[in-house]
Amino acid sequence: MTDHVGFDDDERPGDVGAEETIARLERRAARERAARLEAELIAENQLRRSYERSREVELFASIAVLVNESRDALSALGAAAKVLRRHCDFAVSHVLVPDDDGAFVTADIWDADPGALEFLDLVMGATVDERFVPPRGLPGEVAASHLALWLPDLSTAANYPRNRIITAGSSWAFPVVTGVEVRAVIEFVHPAPRPADERLLQLAPSLGGQLGRAFEWEALEERQRADRKRLEELLAQRTEDVNALKRENRIADDARSAYLAYLGHEADSALHGLSALAERDDAPADSRAALDSLVDTLGRLTAVADGGSRRILGERTAVALDVLVDGIVGPYAASPVPVVAHTERLGPDFVTSLQTPLVLRAARELVDNALAHSGTDRVEVGIDATPDMLVIEVRDHGVGYTWPGNGSLPQGGGGLAQSSRLTTSLGGSLDVSAHPDGGTCAQLRIAARSGGTAAWVARSTRVLLVDDNEINRRLAAAMLGKIGLDTDVVDGGEAALDSMARSAYGLVLMDVQMPGIDGRETTRRWRAGEGGATAVDVPIVALTAHVGQAERDSCRDAGMTDYLSKPFGIDALAEMARTYLDPRQAEADPAR
Repeated sequence: MTDHVGFDDDERPGDVGAEETIARLERRAARERAARLEAELIAENQLRRSYERSREVELFASIAVLVNESRDALSALGAAAKVLRRHCDFAVSHVLVPDDDGAFVTADIWDADPGALEFLDLVMGATVDERFVPPRGLPGEVAASHLALWLPDLSTAANYPRNRIITAGSSWAFPVVTGVEVRAVIEFVHPAPRPADERLLQLAPSLGGQLGRAFEWEALEERQRADRKRLEELLAQRTEDVNALKRENRIADDARSAYLAYLGHEADSALHGLSALAERDDAPADSRAALDSLVDTLGRLTAVADGGSRRILGERTAVALDVLVDGIVGPYAASPVPVVAHTERLGPDFVTSLQTPLVLRAARELVDNALAHSGTDRVEVGIDATPDMLVIEVRDHGVGYTWPGNGSLPQGGGGLAQSSRLTTSLGGSLDVSAHPDGGTCAQLRIAARSGGTAAWVARSTRVLLVDDNEINRRLAAAMLGKIGLDTDVVDGGEAALDSMARSAYGLVLMDVQMPGIDGRETTRRWRAGEGGATAVDVPIVALTAHVGQAERDSCRDAGMTDYLSKPFGIDALAEMARTYLDPRQAEADPAR
């Protein structure tokens, strides 16, 4: 019997007619084609599922990295919302958080597709003033149900109060949960209707739980900070004796410096007398040798005393000029010779940063010298000041005296000599001259530093916002407008320099990282008065996502006044504006 390879038993050509054979072959080919198509479809579905799973794995991995690297929970949510917006291909993402009454309100954290900025403005305008008390609106319903929800068509959504403004589109949202508490809601909005993505809705609970860990870690860090604070307090208690000893040592050092100055003064006086005696021709040889030795010893003692008086301890502290004047003249309230202050000579009302105790000692030495040696009937003290220089003037009406200054120090440990030594140690200078109207005028010139916002008197409440990112500009401008401030908005350093030449600003918000001229270089040029700057000393606040000490130092070195970390909310922005546009508020707030 011959085998018929490739045929089933019932398909052998010898058993049936030719037509039936052909029909059977066609059916078999059809089955094979169907099997191949099914296999291809299965393979395609498997490939698609594999691709989707890989995207989901990448999504969860990205969010895990953002949660780990973010400095706080809201920063993590903002970064995650941006990643998720791109993943689901929606136009706008937004973060809402509960207020003190439990209503969900905007956290001022937005992201948008660059091609959907007009839609972003529409959504922001509809959302900024809304309060979603659960279950009101999509955020409120999500918070109440603890579920991710999808609205395919906003125009027909029953619980979407914003559709009076957002008349078309779709939206979905999911809760960020820790335990049983909804800590935030992340919302996505698109201008066109979109059917629900069931797979994304299935993933949302895991995403919300993962992001909720950011709040848990934030709370953990807060507990750790509290523990560190308690440890620091305990350490402070344990080291109080050491600190007390240090204070005693500083007091002893000041006393030692004063004693050395006194000793130097007395030794110098004796030195002059002994030098004259040793130079007499009638002095015996052995007496002259002894006197020479004593003169040499007193000379070395004077040098030691002078060096000791220069060894000054102390840090710069903020002091108001009227307080400084009172500190100079106050000890002489009972003096028979009046010591009066000319407060009308004070410069602008600002705080100066000085090594105040040493400045007071130097000024009082001049007053003491005038009272002791001038024969005056009164001593007058006045102060003139700029942000960079403090000038203290002490004038008497006695015997006029001129001293050329620090180039030829008077001898001794008191009076002009001691004041000159103290002034030199502070990096200043002392000039003494006979006054044209009689008496002597001594001037101390000491470098000073402005005391911060108290030195700034806002010339304008107008704000200049400089940022190269359009979304950031729109959001910040919207918040500034809500605060009630007029704002000029520019996109880079060149435009900022052009604006400063044309307008006066009370505050500048300057992005640090910008193409071309960055924020630091723009600030340097501004401070240098480039392009006819209207106010080179206007407060400039750095806008930066980097909050490390190195970043802060580089911004301050460039001339920036303060910094505001990104992303920032309207409360932080309002507080910064209040600080610099109303200096009285800043002075009244000791926390700043």
